[in-house]
Amino acid sequence: MATPLSAQLAQIRAPSTNALNLKAQKKAHSRSLLFEERHAANQDFDTLFHICHEGYQELCRLDTRFANFAGSLFSEQSKQEERTHMTAAQNQQLDLVLEDFMRLLGNRLLLKPGMKSMEWLIRRFKLQLQQQNQEEIVLRVMPMLAEGLSMHSAPDFRIGCFMVLTVLSSKVQLSEDVLAEMMDRVAFRWADVAHAGLICLVVLAQRKQTLMLPKRTFRSLVSLDRLVEDLVLLQRHYRVGKLTLGIVLGLLKELGKPRHPERLRHLRLLLEANLMQPDLIAIALQSILRLSRGIDPLQTSENSGNTQTALRELLLQLTKSETAGSTIRLALESLDPDNQKYGSEILNDHLATPEEAAVAMQDVNEVSAAMTFEEAVGLTMGRTAVEVSLLSYTDSDLLSRLSDAFLVAHQSSELLHRFSELIALRKPFAMTEPLYFSFFVRIWCGYYPTTARVAAINMLSNYFKTETLIADVQMLLPYILHALDDVSRLIRQAAAELTLVLAASYHAVHDDLLEQSELPVLGRGGQLYGQDVEAIAWLPWKVTILFIHDWLVPHLEEFKLEAGQIQRYLVDMLIGHGNSTDIAKDASKFKTSQRATILHWLCSQIVVTPICSVKIGLLPVLMRVPKIGQISTGTLLTPMLASTVEQGQMGIQAACAKEHVDDSQYVERVMEIARPNDSETLQVLKDCICSPPGTAGPLLILAAFRRLRSVWPQMKSQTQISFGKTMLDLAASDVETEHTNLEQQEALGILLTTKLSTEVLQSLLQECPRLATQEVAKRRRTLTTQRSGEQNIKRANIVLEAVESSAMHAKIPILGRLFEVLLDLQAYKEQSGTELHFLELLVMNSVLNILEQSPTTPIQETDVQQTALLLVSVLAGIAPELILHNIMPIFTFLNSSILQRTDDYSAYVVKQTMDSVIPRVMDSLRKQHKDPMAGVSELLLSFAAAFDHIPSQRRLALFKSLMHLVGADQYLFALIILLQNKLPNNKRVPQFLVDLLDCYQVEVLLKQTIERYMATISDSLRPDPTFSAHLITHMSSNMLKEDAIHKITYFSMLFEDKRLASRIAEAFTPGRAQIERLRISMSNAIDRVLSLSRQCQSNNQEFTTVVQHLLKGADTQACYDALRSFEVRISDRRSEPAAAHDACLSLLPSLMSIIQTCENESAICIAVTCIDRIAERFGKKGSVAVIDAITTVISSRCLGATNTEIQTTSLLTLSTVVQTLGDECVPFIPQALPKTLGILENAIDDGDCNKRLHNAAYLFFSAVLAYTPWAMAGPNLDLLLKVSHGSCNSGLGEDCSAQRKATLNLVAKQIEPKDCLCALDRTWNNAMGEDPEALKEQLQVLETLIAHLKKSAVSRHADAFTKLLIKAFDLRRIQFCPKTEDSYEESEVVGVEAALNHVALSLIYKMNDTIFKPIFVQLIDWAANSSPAAKIQRRTALYNFLIHFNDILKSIVTNYAALVIEDITDIMKGVILSDEASRLLWVKVIQTLHQTFIHDQDGFWQSPTHFRPVSEVLLDQLKPAAEASMTSQLITAITELVGAGDSPKHHKTINAAILQYARSDVPAVRLAAVQCQQSLTNRLGAEWLALLPELLPFISELQEDDDELVERETRRWIKKIEDVLGENLTPMLQ
Repeated sequence: MATPLSAQLAQIRAPSTNALNLKAQKKAHSRSLLFEERHAANQDFDTLFHICHEGYQELCRLDTRFANFAGSLFSEQSKQEERTHMTAAQNQQLDLVLEDFMRLLGNRLLLKPGMKSMEWLIRRFKLQLQQQNQEEIVLRVMPMLAEGLSMHSAPDFRIGCFMVLTVLSSKVQLSEDVLAEMMDRVAFRWADVAHAGLICLVVLAQRKQTLMLPKRTFRSLVSLDRLVEDLVLLQRHYRVGKLTLGIVLGLLKELGKPRHPERLRHLRLLLEANLMQPDLIAIALQSILRLSRGIDPLQTSENSGNTQTALRELLLQLTKSETAGSTIRLALESLDPDNQKYGSEILNDHLATPEEAAVAMQDVNEVSAAMTFEEAVGLTMGRTAVEVSLLSYTDSDLLSRLSDAFLVAHQSSELLHRFSELIALRKPFAMTEPLYFSFFVRIWCGYYPTTARVAAINMLSNYFKTETLIADVQMLLPYILHALDDVSRLIRQAAAELTLVLAASYHAVHDDLLEQSELPVLGRGGQLYGQDVEAIAWLPWKVTILFIHDWLVPHLEEFKLEAGQIQRYLVDMLIGHGNSTDIAKDASKFKTSQRATILHWLCSQIVVTPICSVKIGLLPVLMRVPKIGQISTGTLLTPMLASTVEQGQMGIQAACAKEHVDDSQYVERVMEIARPNDSETLQVLKDCICSPPGTAGPLLILAAFRRLRSVWPQMKSQTQISFGKTMLDLAASDVETEHTNLEQQEALGILLTTKLSTEVLQSLLQECPRLATQEVAKRRRTLTTQRSGEQNIKRANIVLEAVESSAMHAKIPILGRLFEVLLDLQAYKEQSGTELHFLELLVMNSVLNILEQSPTTPIQETDVQQTALLLVSVLAGIAPELILHNIMPIFTFLNSSILQRTDDYSAYVVKQTMDSVIPRVMDSLRKQHKDPMAGVSELLLSFAAAFDHIPSQRRLALFKSLMHLVGADQYLFALIILLQNKLPNNKRVPQFLVDLLDCYQVEVLLKQTIERYMATISDSLRPDPTFSAHLITHMSSNMLKEDAIHKITYFSMLFEDKRLASRIAEAFTPGRAQIERLRISMSNAIDRVLSLSRQCQSNNQEFTTVVQHLLKGADTQACYDALRSFEVRISDRRSEPAAAHDACLSLLPSLMSIIQTCENESAICIAVTCIDRIAERFGKKGSVAVIDAITTVISSRCLGATNTEIQTTSLLTLSTVVQTLGDECVPFIPQALPKTLGILENAIDDGDCNKRLHNAAYLFFSAVLAYTPWAMAGPNLDLLLKVSHGSCNSGLGEDCSAQRKATLNLVAKQIEPKDCLCALDRTWNNAMGEDPEALKEQLQVLETLIAHLKKSAVSRHADAFTKLLIKAFDLRRIQFCPKTEDSYEESEVVGVEAALNHVALSLIYKMNDTIFKPIFVQLIDWAANSSPAAKIQRRTALYNFLIHFNDILKSIVTNYAALVIEDITDIMKGVILSDEASRLLWVKVIQTLHQTFIHDQDGFWQSPTHFRPVSEVLLDQLKPAAEASMTSQLITAITELVGAGDSPKHHKTINAAILQYARSDVPAVRLAAVQCQQSLTNRLGAEWLALLPELLPFISELQEDDDELVERETRRWIKKIEDVLGENLTPMLQ
């Protein structure tokens, strides 16, 4: 049941919820009509009022009736108005005023002044949050928007309507009909405003409930030339998925109708662009699948069969797409079972019903219906082909006739046999001319039914099964690779079968050929692709054999299973490495020269093949292999790029149409050949962009521009400069043709949307023409080199827009040229009388953006700084209203540079700038505000911040000039406050202020300066300060009062100066003029000071008596004020008489009464604070009274309260009492300690723990541990450790962590060791459930305990320490066996183990060998006796410790290795290097052995009983380690073992074993043996080379090894031997 206090608090809290919710306030404040949410959230109302008031003033000039609202909605007072603070009647009255204003605003709403005024009403009076106003806005605005959207001759006005409609639709729920009508109006005749209209449609579509778009909107969208590109661009800032889905559904509805291919192409591009979220993609795919099955209501066309077939092909293409393939496949898996099954059947070429199979064979049926096989064959009879290949670029009538006959025959094996024997195919000459093979290549790579393509592949398989190779038919390999990458599994299987047959044929022939013989290449010499094709690179015979047998055949199963596998394998083989062991082995089979040859062959084949689908399929593979050796892919493919550009749009579209290949996809793939660092391909790209009108075509030009955008960031600086100038020439071209307009738009887009470097911007600025002409007498002008004025302005406009768009990333050096342009614009205005405000604004915005983005990098070029300041003076005359917002940041930025210079010119520049700028700033502020304090304070603050940088000899004159410009009588006090705030500890400031004050008359000092200074301080103490908010930072009330006292003291110190005091005294001499006015001013100043003194401090001799009297009264505020004053007074440490002590102690009952009865939480908090102060100062004298008061503090009114401030104060008081009274505080500790632990635990668990509460609680725990540690033992200690674990995980900050760690250190030092160890053991699992940092702190407690104990104490508790260490070492096993989502990461476990190893070593330091050795053995047995998975993890942890154990203790513990030899042998026998956990254990064991070897100083490893088992184990690991590429550490360990063994007998044994590996069949093992011999030669030198006679035969064999790496490493080994011996080894090897 709720208490009366909680009920009252709830009543108080209910209306203040929003006021306390700062996040909600910020979100509400950020709702804006003009600004982005992020920008709007950071605007204060002063800045906003300044912007919006300009619009209101312009409205007043348009219509004087708006002036009636100057005193209400747009008054200075309106900045302070809050609806939440008004009564219901006041809000109703405000609504009436707002309605009057809106009614008058009417059709002016869309004007810029109207929108600014509306912004103020929305932001200040929350207009958009009032529902009744929403409805009226909709009723009034929608007709105007409809009218505005129809004004096609005013594009800017339409864009404004788009923006209003966008905001309106996001704020107000519009009906479906209204949204549809608005969308149609937006999209109607929108060529000039398409981009802005598309943004509006994206927002409107997001608000629509239905998915289908209005018909007119859909038609307008699909007519856009760059629809997909624009949507991709908008996707960065808007959610375009719903609009995209609407377009997709509209396209599906129009399939089968006229323009079917174009609609299908749009559909594929949209789905490949990844514009939709997964749920929307699923909807689109479901519609496609239903439509492909003929059951979708969208399909109404009679040509449903064609549509279904096209959609199946589309689905197959999408699943293979690089950009959207994975997304489409995931979306298919999320569909309902029926559609999911059907989609899988399509992808696997298994159609669900006979009807669907019939649809797939529609093309075949059409041919069969038209003619029989005999008729089809009859068309080829009597024809002798003039072609020798059907892969030449010339069209062939024979191909079409043979294709028709094959489509009729491919279903029958008999007909296929008859077809293959046709005279036109010339099968008997298949091995001498490529006609026969090229026909079937055309079929399986063409747009034919799957069954026909499979039959074509099978025809060649059957041919090679019966015929013996007499020619190298490598011409088939690129097309076989293409077939192995097909989306159809049937085609991949057939291609795999053909590969196996070819491999067998090559193998049979290769065995019969002589070693140096090879077969002639079929198609060489222009046979295959025509005589006009340049020479093709062909594979050598051995490389062809190697490519087929060692690469293609081993991976055919993977290629058959999934499309795309062959691309990954081919890329890895060409690059020479892979992610898996198998791929790495494949790559190692090919030498670099062989891989380069294969790359050259593939590139040349792709360049000359006429089949577009093959180019599209293999180009992505080649582009992922930029270079092999000296062979560059870009160089090889440049001819293809050049020929494509030369072919032109019509040629490309014709070629792609024949194969049913998407021409845009083909062009995009070809354009990818252009690389950012390849000058040849970039030159082709530039030639395409700059091609004459009508040659390349929009298809190529758009693709070239898209490629240019993608490679621009990686291009070299000089290349960017060259392209930048080209783009400028195109964008500024005055030729008006269709293609040139397209190029202009794209070039302009490159300049305005691409991030241009500083170098590029400088080059563009150099190209910016000078607009102002010079008077040149008697000089002939060359008219052909001068552009017209309009053309120059256009060119300058483009350059400056480009600079502005990239100015955020530019650097300071371009400022000089920008200033020159600005001066040129000024000169042009003077000459022509024409003002180019837009160009001036572009320059100024660019300058501002550059400076704003470089605030931390001071400008070092003094000339540029000085020029910039002088130009600021010019800007002040151009646009003084912008000075406050744009010039002041420049002043602030340059204050630390120009102002600190001592030269006269810099002083002149600063004075000139001040004299020009500041008066205009002040005029602008006075026009905009009744009180310009906000702007003046910003101006003064910029100079105050530069105080230390101004030379001392110029400082006084500069500030005196500043005060003269702004008005010393009005703002001298403000400068004093700002200097005091900015430089509170600067000792030079007070004397400077005295010198400055001495420059002004006494009347100014008394009437204006002192009175305004005190008024500002008084205003800052008000709950709602006004003008003082610009000078004094907002802070808590207590801090404000302390600050006020400090400011009064500071100000009085200034006037204690003798000069000022004497001047003021002299002014009050009788008979002086204006003495009465001075007395009035002095009187007002004294009243201000006294008032502030009463507000800020209370002090008298009977202070305590007065406080007691006030506490007995009923006025809560008076009680609070009295207690606050008492708390401040008692904190004063000055000595006082004993009577004062007794008086303070006598106040305790009154304080207890306030705590028990008062409902004011602040009063309770200050009462507890007073008890704290009394206990601290007088507790020892009045311990009984203090303990009585503490019983109240630990009650539910204080420690048990819900207010965290009261709880925190109570805990601080408890800490003080424990520290003061010590053992005398026993009566309340048993009650206070569990309650405190519970409070802290609940706060941490709830996630709302306050830092001060946390630190106060731990301060109390520290006091208890320091003075009564026995009270913390047992359950309290367990709970303290658990709470500490949660605290560690709560992220409260460094100060909380420091306090917690200090308390835990006291636990280790103050608690009995046995109790402490038991508590650590009991809470270990709880710590493990938190973050690793909790475990580290637990270990820190253990380490502190170990450091605190003597060796004898450690020995007594050895068992407890051992038990805890074993539990700690088991961390890895617990986290990783098995590994779950909550398990630690490997790096976290490593961090904890590092801390654990450190603790374990500190424990070992305090043990002797007798105690520690059994513990060591126990650890080994513990790790070995567990399940296999657990054993690996435990041993890993143990050997990780042993590495540090041996590294730190070195030779002292070498003999401990004898205890682990048996365990190591067991580990090495069962290790599996392919398993990650087992591999890590293997590494740790090797590192452990390495440490024991290098620290052996007593000949431990010379003993055969030690040496033999370890050497055998290590040598046995050489082969598996070599196969796993992990020999480095193993070889090092073997080398150090041999060095530690130091015995010729041992050397001989090791050498014999290594040499056996030198004759291994595996190259990697042989390489490891050679590297091991190298390491031993380096380590032992001549001592090892005593075995040289045994080594020589093996060296002789290895230097002729088949593996290049083995051969190279052997030569290095020979060189090292020669260096050691000092003689040539060649005679010995011979």
